[in-house]
Amino acid sequence: MILHILDEEKFLKKAIQIFNDILPKDNVYLIGVNNKKSEIFHERIQLDNMFYVETGSSRYKRVFQEYAERADIIFFHNLYKSYKLNLYSLIPNNTKNVWYLWGAEIYGLNPRINNILPLTQKAYNSNLPLLKLLRKRVLSKIKKNYEWHLFKKILTNKIDYVLTNISEDIDLLESYIPNGTSKGWFTYFSFSEQNFEDRIVLKRNNILIGNSSSETNNHIDTFELIRGKDISQRKVYVPLSYGDEEYKRVVISEGRRLFKDKMVPLTEFLHLDEYNSIINGCSILIMNHKRQQAFNTIMMAIAAGCKVFLRDENTIYSCLKREGFLVFSVQKDFGGEDAMNPLTEKEMLRNISLCQQLYKYSTVKSRIKQQILSILDEQDKT
Repeated sequence: MILHILDEEKFLKKAIQIFNDILPKDNVYLIGVNNKKSEIFHERIQLDNMFYVETGSSRYKRVFQEYAERADIIFFHNLYKSYKLNLYSLIPNNTKNVWYLWGAEIYGLNPRINNILPLTQKAYNSNLPLLKLLRKRVLSKIKKNYEWHLFKKILTNKIDYVLTNISEDIDLLESYIPNGTSKGWFTYFSFSEQNFEDRIVLKRNNILIGNSSSETNNHIDTFELIRGKDISQRKVYVPLSYGDEEYKRVVISEGRRLFKDKMVPLTEFLHLDEYNSIINGCSILIMNHKRQQAFNTIMMAIAAGCKVFLRDENTIYSCLKREGFLVFSVQKDFGGEDAMNPLTEKEMLRNISLCQQLYKYSTVKSRIKQQILSILDEQDKT
């Protein structure tokens, strides 16, 4: 049996689909619910093998312990949440403990990494109430150091496998925390196997910036990049449906000041079809993150034929270049005269073909199944 440790958030449905397809009778899903700040991005799925329990509660720990003692694999879908790190003493030593690296564990918990660019940092801090700014500068640093310590402890003593499709993140992790875990492959993303060639939109002008109202998107620095470009015939879409409310207000205010009604903030969670429709109307996607973030949105944009700009230090940039995708550097390419030109049809088809080849659902499912069966086989031998 595989015990899945998940959160009630937008990737839940995809995770359940994958595992119900590959091992339909072997999964139990323990889904952490934050009743104080619920972010439900889907209609709640109700199955006999699913338990929605408030995070950090005594009941959560009881349910975890009950199923962990019977599990062959405990599969942690991210490890950056406090309530998961605090399960350390309850994790059995006789199970295979698997962690799917989301990225926030390295970039969000690690006190040695700064993900924010200067203009965004300045604009955000100058608009924060003094008390919140002090909490952020002092208390959040204390919390981050404590949780980084917990994370290192759980990684080095409890985790057997680290899974991700971005191997560059594993290399980065090793540079901060040398560990003896086995490495493997996993992703939630899969390419829709519809015929994209018939639906490619060649004439589109809009721009999509970032994926959330998190300061790691570096929106203000991105706005400065496009200020000197001609956007008179374009809309600038900015997804802000989840994250920091204070930061959201800063982004909307600055975006409206610079771009007037050209700036279109997306403040409500959209159905996937609506979101895809917006992406299909964009020729440019700018993800100005220093850290790995928003892989699914980036791949959706590539699959739709968008021209994607990423920062050089972003491990997704290195990963996609390694896989052969045509993606562009914020630092090296955005200053050029042709930066705002869309991809040609040939360039779009090259990216879409690669996306289909590497990430179509049947391929993703097969790779994950092989990975999980290999871990189960190893568990049987112990």
